[in-house]
Amino acid sequence: MLEMIGLFLYLLIVISLIWGRIFFFRMSSGTPGLLAFSYDIAVAVQMVMTVYNFYNVTDVTKLMSVLTPILYLLSLVIFWSSIVTAKSLDFAFSNKVGDIVTTGPFAIFRHPFYVSYLIAWWASTILFNSLTMWLTAFYLTAFYVISAKKEEKTILGSEQSVQYQVYQQKTGMFFPRITRWKQ
Repeated sequence: MLEMIGLFLYLLIVISLIWGRIFFFRMSSGTPGLLAFSYDIAVAVQMVMTVYNFYNVTDVTKLMSVLTPILYLLSLVIFWSSIVTAKSLDFAFSNKVGDIVTTGPFAIFRHPFYVSYLIAWWASTILFNSLTMWLTAFYLTAFYVISAKKEEKTILGSEQSVQYQVYQQKTGMFFPRITRWKQ
């Protein structure tokens, strides 16, 4: 039963990510090229391997079979609350600076979309412990770090630099700033 719930939530993640890529994120400037293509391949491998493993792997620990659906649900909540909060955003590696969003999940993480993706990829990777999934999870983590740094460099070179620096000091890139919660 837990496996079916996990698979259902994972399929919701896949549908959500595809929907976001087609209808939410836009590419108004910049050229993603080979990096974006390799990203798409890594995401596809993660997705296919996860679905395949849900049907074929039987030696999953009870703890992970309980934790994984919780992590998938967390991923979905972060993703969809980010969609509602942001309204629309440029795709990674865009050279255009839009509005700086600092509410909703953006008040906790500067890059909540990347956080939601990382939660899903790492939950699947740890659940199924496949070499292919480990390699793609590390690649995707590196991709998100590079993308986030590139996006932030673009913003810091814009008219919104000062506002963004204040935001950076208050909000962690992928993890909440503990000092913020102490105040």
